Amino acid sequence: MTSKIHLSKRALVTGGAGQDGWYLVGLLLERGYQVFAHSRRRVDLSLHGGRVSWYTGDLTNDVFLNEILAASAPDEIYNLAAVSRPALSWDIPIETAVLNGLVPQRICEFIRRKMPATRLFQATSSEIYGDGPPQLQDERTKINPKSPYGISKAYAHQTIGAYRQQYGLHLSSGILFNHESPRRPLNFVSQKIAHAVAAISLGLRETRELDERGNPILSDGKLYLGDLNVRRDFGFAGDFVEAMHLIVQSELPSDYAVGTGQTHSIAEFCETAFKVGGLDWTRYVVVDQRLLRKVDSHFTQADTSKLRSQIGWRPKVQFPELVKMMVEERMRILEVSLLTQDKSR
Repeated sequence: MTSKIHLSKRALVTGGAGQDGWYLVGLLLERGYQVFAHSRRRVDLSLHGGRVSWYTGDLTNDVFLNEILAASAPDEIYNLAAVSRPALSWDIPIETAVLNGLVPQRICEFIRRKMPATRLFQATSSEIYGDGPPQLQDERTKINPKSPYGISKAYAHQTIGAYRQQYGLHLSSGILFNHESPRRPLNFVSQKIAHAVAAISLGLRETRELDERGNPILSDGKLYLGDLNVRRDFGFAGDFVEAMHLIVQSELPSDYAVGTGQTHSIAEFCETAFKVGGLDWTRYVVVDQRLLRKVDSHFTQADTSKLRSQIGWRPKVQFPELVKMMVEERMRILEVSLLTQDKSR
């Protein structure tokens, strides 16, 4: 009976070509959904076996946004599209505010006016808490964002709560703590570390892939990073999308902190990653003062008591396993790249 219900469900995933979108689309397809996905850029239509209907365009364009909402007529919307890095948000603060803050509100307005039975999941971020004291963070923790990214996410988060209370709509926010995977872009520190380990393990001293400053991620055998003492609650993106789906299926909409409940420093991430390659991280990692952020969240750790007790979700992938899968996938990708280069010579 459950499969028949799922077969009739239609889901729209914004940001469907990103890390979270990839895992979520796969999950929804496995559960029998008819999936519609959005991407800013054109995607290979054969992705996910060609079973996804793709919309390509700019969500900040009201006409385009309304068109995809109307055309997909979704039972469930997962709004994952965003300017996704706090550091980048300082370079494009207005775009960040519109995409991360106003687009979710426009989606709420469309749901209110056109399809009030539709359920919405909004991807909020632990960056809404700002740089607070080293303590567990949950749904009641004070919101005090310190970047355009955090501010825009906080606006959307509170908008979801306001519309839910005012109109009785099934709108939920997941306050997502750091979640990584082999599909993480290279401009995130976790993937930079994994990529550097893979390169060193394969005998490279410099990579063609560049960091945010336009320099090789691995340069003269060294990986340059910022603050190694920053602590994050690192989870696996594949686990997090299961939480998203469960939240939407819940009878009552609400907000939930989504994380592992554990915290690890960037130094610990380096140590764990380099061990995968049989390497001593202290020989290769160098702190570059120019990479230290003036404004940063130095500690995040989720208290997921509400999510565990009300939804029944728990993370499956532990920190060492997460780091290992990321390093091994970068090794595989680099090996293929090096082999291709050799054949082309």
